[in-house]
Amino acid sequence: MINKLSIENFKCFLHPTEFQLSSLNIFTGYNGRGKSSVFQTLLLLGQSFIKNGNVEKLEVNGNFVRLDLFEDLLYKDSSIRRKDKMFFYLETDVSEYRTIEVGYKEYTERTGKICHLKINDIDYFQEASSIGGGKEEATNKSLYTYPKHFHALFSNFNYVSADRLGPTLFEEKDEISSINPLNSNGDHRLNILSRNGLLLEATNEWLNYIMDGGNVSINGLDKKSAVLGLHIDAGNGSKDLKSINCGFGYSYILSVIIVLLSTEEGCIFIENPEAHLHPLAQARLMELVCEQVKKKNIQVFIETHSEHIINRVRLCTLKKEFSITNKDVSLYFFDKDYRISSLTIDEDGQVSNWPIGFFDQQENDLREILKLGLFRNGC
Repeated sequence: MINKLSIENFKCFLHPTEFQLSSLNIFTGYNGRGKSSVFQTLLLLGQSFIKNGNVEKLEVNGNFVRLDLFEDLLYKDSSIRRKDKMFFYLETDVSEYRTIEVGYKEYTERTGKICHLKINDIDYFQEASSIGGGKEEATNKSLYTYPKHFHALFSNFNYVSADRLGPTLFEEKDEISSINPLNSNGDHRLNILSRNGLLLEATNEWLNYIMDGGNVSINGLDKKSAVLGLHIDAGNGSKDLKSINCGFGYSYILSVIIVLLSTEEGCIFIENPEAHLHPLAQARLMELVCEQVKKKNIQVFIETHSEHIINRVRLCTLKKEFSITNKDVSLYFFDKDYRISSLTIDEDGQVSNWPIGFFDQQENDLREILKLGLFRNGC
């Protein structure tokens, strides 16, 4: 597990910015203030491992994210020290690579080259001098032999992006990768379900609970393409629909459920799990997250704008049927001024250091409604 992450000179993070991490990590706050950038630091390392088998070259565009140019990743301020390099610092629970420091500078327009590497405080870049005519001509640092097994930290990442697959006419059964098999937009979901009957059964159990009625079926199990069918039970009867004729909620949540149920170890990154979901469905989905975090050897990272997501996690830490505790959760709020607050959920499920702007819009609107409505005539 990654216990701590620090980011320096990457996008909006100029100075080293530290995040203490837990089994479940939730990032929330204002738009465009750095939440996604935290995900991207790890996803960049993950997609670099996927392509190269190591993280010596940083792939700016890959399986997880496409960020265009290396120069776009650097903090935009020409006056800062080491302005051409970015640095990531990690602490893990693996003794062989308890601490990792890695830095990159531009190699090509769309790749970075490792220029700094420390593992457990040992510097694996050494100076090499070129001597000519009795005078030292140049001094450079070169990467020398290092314990390559630390790359395993980035080998099992699974990512469900905000831009995931919605209702479809049909879905092609493409080849499934061993890394991030669902794919970031979930376009392998039917291929995965069609190969695993137990996973399909478990997915339907959770889908039925979260959405208050619903099961999926797959038409075309033995063909190269498949059609997603939905059976929805409601108070006035039941309906059998094709995915294309159903709302976005069922399709959007399907990828999230599958990745949580099918991943046994490693890291899961989920953007906006609340998308297209009713508040009750959002809350129930977090019960699945909390269950899987404690049941398996996984670490979950969630970016959200939903108070229902966070409130259900707080509730789960209080319920005996969930083994997750407040110590298993890290919660970060990104405010409008690019300040980041680490919020503490205590043993009573309370957030003691509640900042301005942290899910207080409902109270602000209700106060204004009372002021302009009921109280406008002095009532």
